[in-house]
Amino acid sequence: MAKVVGLKYICVHILELEKTLRLYREILGFTLVDAEVLHGEGIEGMLVMGLEANDCRIHLSLTAPEYLDTIGPIGNTNHNHFMLYVDDITTIGDQLKQEGYELENENYAQDKYTFFVGPNGEIIGLAQSQ
Repeated sequence: MAKVVGLKYICVHILELEKTLRLYREILGFTLVDAEVLHGEGIEGMLVMGLEANDCRIHLSLTAPEYLDTIGPIGNTNHNHFMLYVDDITTIGDQLKQEGYELENENYAQDKYTFFVGPNGEIIGLAQSQ
């Protein structure tokens, strides 16, 4: 049976940069390990910072100022999600579709990842484990 084998990361969309960095770096002890500017529909210009504390990884995402109107009102959490490693994304993706879940990436078998909205409105990402 295909199953989850681990947590890849948690992503939190930033609304207050300075306060967020103070919390995660100075209070919780995370270290900035990488950063990337994303490109594409719905994510153009988004800065994603990777932070780590021991074996825990968090992504903090920040929308570029010129694209703030694309994320909705302040407090919108449409980029908050968690990403799980799975041992067989094809089987799990097929099963999710059979259960009526809409997958963000229909090419999940080849790309080895997808996202979907859970029954409580939570955004869940799945990535094929190496």
